[in-house]
Amino acid sequence: MNVPPRARRELGQNFLVDRNSVERIVEALDPRAGEPLLEIGPGRGALTGVLVDRVHRLAAVERDGVLADALRREYSPDQLVVIENDVLKVDLASVAPSLGHPASTRLVVVGNLPYNISKPIAMKLIRERRTIDRAVLMFQKEVADRLTAVPETKAYGPLTVLTALTFCIERLFDLRPGAFRPRPKIDSTVTRWHTREMPAFEEEREAALLACLAASFTRRRQTLRNNLRHALGSPARAEEILHAAGLDPSLRAEAIPPHGFVRLAEVWPDVV
Repeated sequence: MNVPPRARRELGQNFLVDRNSVERIVEALDPRAGEPLLEIGPGRGALTGVLVDRVHRLAAVERDGVLADALRREYSPDQLVVIENDVLKVDLASVAPSLGHPASTRLVVVGNLPYNISKPIAMKLIRERRTIDRAVLMFQKEVADRLTAVPETKAYGPLTVLTALTFCIERLFDLRPGAFRPRPKIDSTVTRWHTREMPAFEEEREAALLACLAASFTRRRQTLRNNLRHALGSPARAEEILHAAGLDPSLRAEAIPPHGFVRLAEVWPDVV
């Protein structure tokens, strides 16, 4: 891009400018020609140019109209399919067909995610996990801590449980603020995601899983017994459900491993 567009604070834009970090992200993704590749938030195109060289054609979703127009001027449609939209509103199942692949083809995803919507994007990937093969994604370090936390830690919560049940996520490396323009006030972490082939829970119990997670973590310092008593409206009902799930009512939610919440979702009432 001849004249780099200015970052828009309201869109959470912090453009990656460190060339070494770009190369490390692309190598971690290991994209191959012929794969349906989606870049989330290409910004000024630091990753985009390297990806075009590797796979020859990809899609990129960019909400900022100025940046989207600049990308269209920089790359032909045979190189880059620009989706000018909020990524949270994009049906990921539509991306592979836009690149000439069958709708059932799983995506390879990469992105320096806007800080202000990074958690909603993670939830979108969880919901639309069947459209994804693997991903390399950058989050603010605090969110990466939650994504990769283990039980009995402060960072462990509903987002941890949901991602652990649907993806294998590994932390790759951290980036200091100097790798971006403008410089953020926090560190960032690059993560790699692989979709779990065997679903950890039945899709028809997904709503129940979300409900029991919300109830269990409502008051982090309270026991499961107390939190579920408030959610279910009955101490006896809370004890009954926790016993059916094989969970100790005296424990806090942060002590329960992900599969413990799967068991709880299996016995969670359909109407609370």
